[in-house]
Amino acid sequence: MSSVFPLRRSDDIFITRREASERLRVSLSTIDRYVAAGELERLKIGTRRTLFRLRDVERLVRRDGSAFSAMPTLSNDWS
Repeated sequence: MSSVFPLRRSDDIFITRREASERLRVSLSTIDRYVAAGELERLKIGTRRTLFRLRDVERLVRRDGSAFSAMPTLSNDWS
């Protein structure tokens, strides 16, 4: 079962670090790099739990487009 859940005060949906990495199709360390670079905001719950807003993760998917795209085609310009 997924740990996606809505909060009562708002309509925000939060997901875990692992779920964010699965949605973006990147490693957990890449998620950490996104956080360190300020590209993804995290919500720390206690000392061990980290959650991310689903909308922020989806924004990264739309921005990069790379999470779901195939490898880029390289040009055959050898002349």
